[in-house]
Amino acid sequence: MKTNFHTHNYRCGHAIGNVEDYVKEGIKHGYTELGISDHAPLPDYYFDRMKMEELDGYLLEIEEAKEKYKDKIKIYKSIEIEYFPEFQDYYDEIKEKLDYMILGLHAFRCEGEMEIFNAWRVNSRKKVEAYGKYMVKGIESGNFDYIAHPDLYMIAYRKWNETTEEIAHNICRAALKMDIPLEVNANGIRKTLERHPDWDRYMYPYKEFWEVASKYNVKCMIGSDAHDYKILEDEAMEITRNFSKDLNLNIIETIF
Repeated sequence: MKTNFHTHNYRCGHAIGNVEDYVKEGIKHGYTELGISDHAPLPDYYFDRMKMEELDGYLLEIEEAKEKYKDKIKIYKSIEIEYFPEFQDYYDEIKEKLDYMILGLHAFRCEGEMEIFNAWRVNSRKKVEAYGKYMVKGIESGNFDYIAHPDLYMIAYRKWNETTEEIAHNICRAALKMDIPLEVNANGIRKTLERHPDWDRYMYPYKEFWEVASKYNVKCMIGSDAHDYKILEDEAMEITRNFSKDLNLNIIETIF
């Protein structure tokens, strides 16, 4: 069984290809299930996201692909979206239109503050602790069915210590409690190979985080997170599968 539940398209503004491009590529590589999960709009927020007025067209395009390719591949409707508690009504409304919803925590707030911080720039203990708390709140909110790149907080901080390890434990405990899979993300490997080929470790997945996840036997999924249909299945995916196997992660192939 070959599947992928984390896939983008041109609407987010930083990906290449439409829904059908990804579906065709999935069929080409023998996928049996494919989730389309572009970056979704949020009220009053945020860069590099689908526009609110594009959402209905996006969902319609997935429905059309579902029907057209129903004899070749199972296609699911999804979005990847941030978590902000004030948008709970919006989450409730949009989830009714989807098969599943991904938490992709690219932005967060420090407790008691309104400023939004970018997860790619988590470079202090205060921010990394805040990210961890926000991630746990998102997981425990009950809105989400899949947690994308839960180790993203390590991308700029890069220090594995008691604080970052405790965050890993907290995230894994929350995922286990809510019975939600954590994603081992292939796109971090792609980005490392492209931008930092001389590095001795990946931007993400961050090995020490996943060593903690392995101890919990929490459900995990491998996600392509492809932003170009031509690399839906590539070397990074194979590296991610081997990485997961080496750490004895509890990999599941589908959330259905």
